[in-house]
Order: sequence, then structure tokens, then C-alpha cells
Amino acid sequence: MAKLWGLLPESSKENWPEIYQRLTGRKWVPPKSGKPVIKCEAKIESLEEIDKLMRAAPGYVIDVQEREG
Repeated sequence: MAKLWGLLPESSKENWPEIYQRLTGRKWVPPKSGKPVIKCEAKIESLEEIDKLMRAAPGYVIDVQEREG
């Protein structure tokens, strides 16, 4: 999840310590690293597994008025 500090444009970062002080009453301490480290590990299912999941019936029923029953 992105942090507010990383989303702010450089022009807004200049005013941020003053705004933070007014809102929280505490002194702003900037984060040590500018960009968070994000790791993502993907698991790819086999085609047979994907086919099986797509053909499986859903685990719920929809009545005539298309509401879950």
C-alpha cells in the first residue's frame, strides 16, 4: 500500500511539515527511504486447473429475481 509521503508532489512536500504540525501537534519526521520495497510472487496455475475451476458450478443459487437465495 502506498504511503501518503510517496504520493505527494515535491511542491507539496515543502509545506507538509507545517500542515502536519497544525493537524497533529507533533513535529514531522520524514521517512528514511523514499520508495517502499514491494515484492510480488506470482503462482501460475496449470491450464488443466484453470479449466477445472472455470467449469465448476458456483457455490450459491440465484433465484428467479436474480437475488442470491
